[in-house]
Amino acid sequence: METRKPESSTDLEAAIKVVSQAEPEPIREHWAEIGGVRYPPKQAYQLISNLPRSSFTSHTALARLRGIGFTTSVYQTRIGEKQTETDANPGAPRGDYTHLSASFSTLLEFLTTNELTEHLSAAESAFAGSGTTGCADTVERFHFSEDLLDAALAVRQHVGRLNDVIHATVIARCLPLILEPGETVTVRPSLGAGNDPSRPFDVETDRRIAEFKVSQWKGADTMRKRGVFADLVHLALDPTERRAQMFVVGSLPKKFLVASQATAEWALGRSSPHTRRRFEEKFGPAAQFTIAEFTSGPAAHIEIIDIATLVPSLGLADELL
Repeated sequence: METRKPESSTDLEAAIKVVSQAEPEPIREHWAEIGGVRYPPKQAYQLISNLPRSSFTSHTALARLRGIGFTTSVYQTRIGEKQTETDANPGAPRGDYTHLSASFSTLLEFLTTNELTEHLSAAESAFAGSGTTGCADTVERFHFSEDLLDAALAVRQHVGRLNDVIHATVIARCLPLILEPGETVTVRPSLGAGNDPSRPFDVETDRRIAEFKVSQWKGADTMRKRGVFADLVHLALDPTERRAQMFVVGSLPKKFLVASQATAEWALGRSSPHTRRRFEEKFGPAAQFTIAEFTSGPAAHIEIIDIATLVPSLGLADELL
């Protein structure tokens, strides 16, 4: 979640005057000390900025108030522990990165302290049969704080394109490793997830075409299965005689492609009508192929390569990351 700073600069004295005219609301978790009185940060920053509270998080409010020069509480890495913080240089501008790092710390602490599925299951059991008081106690006991929600919203806002970053970095790092001497990238590579009509493949050179599927399969991978088969079909539809390669992570995608008895019709069920029509025009009805038959038949020339052989970190177990 993002917010903007007030349009006019606000000095410390003017901010104190504005906020001090209001009665402080009850303190729930965080506070900002203004004129010797503690206010909830969202209340204080709303009074100063005239922005609706829905447009910023508590973390943002705390960062902005410290930027003005107020003393505030700050969230520390151990859940529930706070300390006082005053901006060491109130006149220095503070970017969103300061409160975003606090958001990452808050969220990471919650996720690493608790096994999420078990934590949520235990919370569900605690909520069952509870009234107002019991529910409030459960919120406190399981750390479903405003701080946690603000942190999750802030992180989601800023890392929503994390998959694009991973996809782009993997392709970029692979290119110098896979290109042969004299081979040239002829079309601007599709570094972000998803292709456009002018760039049907992730990588296209004068000698090869390639697709990259960088997701790590976990077990229930229906959408990933359909996606990897659709990309295999796109490679098989290429009319040139260039080398065709499908880069995947681990052994599960290849095992699916070479062994699945599901039909090509099922696998293309979420693909565009254009793709399904091209398939039928070149290979015949999709219902007549299993995925394994298509892989060993029309797509037999396509190399299926584990990217982890080129980018080893993709093959690391989660606990080693």
